[in-house]
Amino acid sequence: MFYTIKENITEELIEKKSKFIADLIYINSKEEAEKRITEIKKKYYDAKHHCFAYITFDEEGKKLERCSDDGEPSRNGRSTNARIT
Repeated sequence: MFYTIKENITEELIEKKSKFIADLIYINSKEEAEKRITEIKKKYYDAKHHCFAYITFDEEGKKLERCSDDGEPSRNGRSTNARIT
């Protein structure tokens, strides 16, 4: 069974003077994911880290996964990928 994103959402959390922004976005392909990541990096150009994770499938149905902690000390990208798998 697969679960998917019902709607795109953005949430913000402020903790100890740091702002954390999470975008949950439905994608159909690796290319779309990479495009959205680029858009988010441009939108939040002054952010110190851009952690992300995504899972999608290629034309043959092969599962494609990618994540990045972008140098974040707590390894948030890998942690996020583990949560969405």
